[in-house]
This record gives sequence, C-alpha cells and structure tokens, in this order.
Amino acid sequence: MRRLGLLTTMAGLLAGCSLPPPPAPQQDLALERVARLESANKALQHHLHYADWLLTTKPTQRQQERLRLRADHSIDSQVSLAMINTHPQEPVASRRAGLTRLTALLPQLGRDSQTFLRSWIALAEALLAKECRCDEQRQEIQRLRHQIEQLSAIDEHIYRRKRN
Repeated sequence: MRRLGLLTTMAGLLAGCSLPPPPAPQQDLALERVARLESANKALQHHLHYADWLLTTKPTQRQQERLRLRADHSIDSQVSLAMINTHPQEPVASRRAGLTRLTALLPQLGRDSQTFLRSWIALAEALLAKECRCDEQRQEIQRLRHQIEQLSAIDEHIYRRKRN
C-alpha cells in the first residue's frame, strides 16, 4: 500500500512537469512594448484628427469645445484645450498662452505626439511672428500715408503761394 501511495504521488509530481513553463519575461516585455506602441499610435492619431477638425471650426464651435474640455482634466483634454487656444483666429494673447501650455505638456506625451505637437507649435509661432511683422508694416504704412498727406498739404500751400 505504501508503494502504491508513493507511486501515485510520484506520478502526480511527474505529471506537473509536463505543464508548459510560464511565459518568459522577454515575452512580457515584448507584449508591453506592443501595447505602448499601440497606445502611442492612438494618441498620435487622436491629435492628428483633432488638429484637422480644429482648423475647420468656427468660433462658436471652439467655444463649445472649450467648455466641454474644461470639465475634463485628462492630459488629452489639456492638450486639446491648448490647441484650441493656438487656433489662428484666436486673439494673440490666447495663442501665446496656448503655445506656452502646449510646450509645458510635451514631456507628458509620447514621442510621436511630441514630434507632431512640436511641429504644431513651430507653425503657430511662425504664424504669430508673421502677423506681428504685418502689424508693424501696417503701422509703418499708416505713418508714411500721414507724412505723404502732410507733404501734399505743404506742396499745395506752396503752389497756391506761387500762383498769387
């Protein structure tokens, strides 16, 4: 009886040896990496689609979206809100604040999203710089027009004097 019990115990222990080994840590790391890449890809796709939509919005749509996003404090909502504030039709102060906020949020994002948003930031900054130059040139044009009007008035005055 003892032998039978010993043989049964040994058979049970040996049966456990035929189970597949637990997954190796390499496989776990590979699965983790794939999951991270999929998540990063989804985030990048979200930012791309959002930017595409955002550039076609009207001011009322952007205001409604702002209200919706202010209720959500997730990183994606914060990025989206900052992107809204950098829209080319927004006031300059809002755009500058949005660019500052986007820059501050970059370290919390994936590498692909960072690359896309750096491009977004660079384009928005370039647009702001061009608009500032345009404003300066408009002011210069106004100043020159005023000078031309003054010189024309002086010229007219001199012409009248000569005729009399």
